[in-house]
Amino acid sequence: MEHSKLSNLKVTAWLLSPLAGDPPALDAALAWELSHRLGSKHERKVLRDTPLEELPRVPIPVAQRTINGVDVYCCSNPILPAPLAPDWVEHINKRIDTTQFALLLAPKERKNLLITSGPYKMLHRPQRVRLIDRVCWFARGNRREMSKLLKSVLAIGQHRGIGYGLVGYWDFEETEQDYSIFAPCHSKKILMKTVPAGEDLQEVCGFRSSFGGIAAPYWHPENYREIAIPC
Repeated sequence: MEHSKLSNLKVTAWLLSPLAGDPPALDAALAWELSHRLGSKHERKVLRDTPLEELPRVPIPVAQRTINGVDVYCCSNPILPAPLAPDWVEHINKRIDTTQFALLLAPKERKNLLITSGPYKMLHRPQRVRLIDRVCWFARGNRREMSKLLKSVLAIGQHRGIGYGLVGYWDFEETEQDYSIFAPCHSKKILMKTVPAGEDLQEVCGFRSSFGGIAAPYWHPENYREIAIPC
């Protein structure tokens, strides 16, 4: 990526419906969309025991910076505004009434159906829902290429297929400074992105220590390590 094409950006997803769960990391959303377009998303199913070295690298249009020996993308954690209403809990339900379906089949065609696990498992799962109008990220990257990818990201968060987290449009605003990883605050430097813990954060404040992923796929065990999370 040419350095001249990089810009300091504030990226905003303006929402049309409430957000279920937590919003994604911006680099994860870009990698998810680009992997679909390149076909690598459909090439194989990635499981927790799939070695990361076997996965093709997805070249998203975002700058990288080395923090404590690890290259991380220059995009902040998602920033949420004050909700327009108090958070609430809805329940995601799935139930197959096998007694009714059985009446549609001839007796000799009726079989046992496992509903305690697998694809037909019954669910009554609580889900946190927030009524917010936008989600923001600070990033340093190629504005044009990021816009091409994000315009196809039509929803964010969880349960997108049933109408949560619908994105009306994506907005890009250039900023004078780079707030993607660190930001100045009262002559100090505060952390804006989850990064690996270590000596590079000695003069940084505004974070808590934890253990988790630092790169997409964030859920993969090989990406887990000691991390610093903005707070």
